[in-house]
Amino acid sequence: MKRIYDDERGVEPMVMKLLAGIVLLAIGLGIGVTLYRHFGGAASTVLNYSVTLNPSSGTIARGSSGTVSVRVETFEGYNKVVSLSAEGMPDNVSITFSPSSGTPTFGSSMTIQVGSNAPLGTRTITVKATSEDGTKSAIYKLTIS
Repeated sequence: MKRIYDDERGVEPMVMKLLAGIVLLAIGLGIGVTLYRHFGGAASTVLNYSVTLNPSSGTIARGSSGTVSVRVETFEGYNKVVSLSAEGMPDNVSITFSPSSGTPTFGSSMTIQVGSNAPLGTRTITVKATSEDGTKSAIYKLTIS
């Protein structure tokens, strides 16, 4: 008859728990790596850069102009060229960017020129920052008085 010593009790259950933990960890890492490979690239594409406007709204009288600061910021060292453009301007309103493109992080001045016969009211202008990886946008609310 074999005698069980105090230091031998629980060795086998402890080894089994340890092995079970290692197996679960390996499965978890395998699933995690697979999910990262599948969705991680999409997340980095979504989070590669952003565009913001300051201010995000304003009033410009007919025959006048205004300036808005545009900021294109990078996430994770994004280093591809981003070009700026705008759409949604009413008739007789033009927008220019200086500079019109750059590598994030960079700033630009958006100049809004409102013609003397531009329609009165508030319009939504979409400012687009476009790179080979897609387009990000910001909204500017222009009120013409």
